[in-house]
Amino acid sequence: MKDAIRDAYSILRGVTPLPNGLDCGKLCAKRCCRGADDEGMELFCGEEKRFENDPQFRIREQDGRKILICGGQCDRRSRPLACRMYPFYPVPVETDRGIGIRVVYDLRGFATCPIVHDRIRPDARFVQAVRLAGAYLARDAENRRIMQQTGALFDELASFTQAVGETE
Repeated sequence: MKDAIRDAYSILRGVTPLPNGLDCGKLCAKRCCRGADDEGMELFCGEEKRFENDPQFRIREQDGRKILICGGQCDRRSRPLACRMYPFYPVPVETDRGIGIRVVYDLRGFATCPIVHDRIRPDARFVQAVRLAGAYLARDAENRRIMQQTGALFDELASFTQAVGETE
């Protein structure tokens, strides 16, 4: 499991949603990093060890999940996997050949991310890196469960949003 976390970090190193490694935070003035003091990103199983002694972060538990809280000013090299994959998220799906990964928009991006709400075409290498990192993470049952639950939540929110849009 520890190797899956390390491998996912390695896969996501040097890629960003925008071509040529451009910092997407410059596109929106880092809106995704400006949450309330108790908001943060969920950590994958085993990932919390990377942040336990880092003073720029704190970890809180919510419904059995570990959430990493930052002040919105972290060093980009210190970001957790969820931030590195944002505004996308890998969701495990059962296929006849085993577990596959579909990459979906992180729905929180509709409120904060121009890549999502303006439909800016992401760098295909980034999307592929998110898929591959998700495949490594999904090898661990606990991380697969986290990704499936989050994916189901995103699917539910997308269905609700679509239904509300149809009634307007």
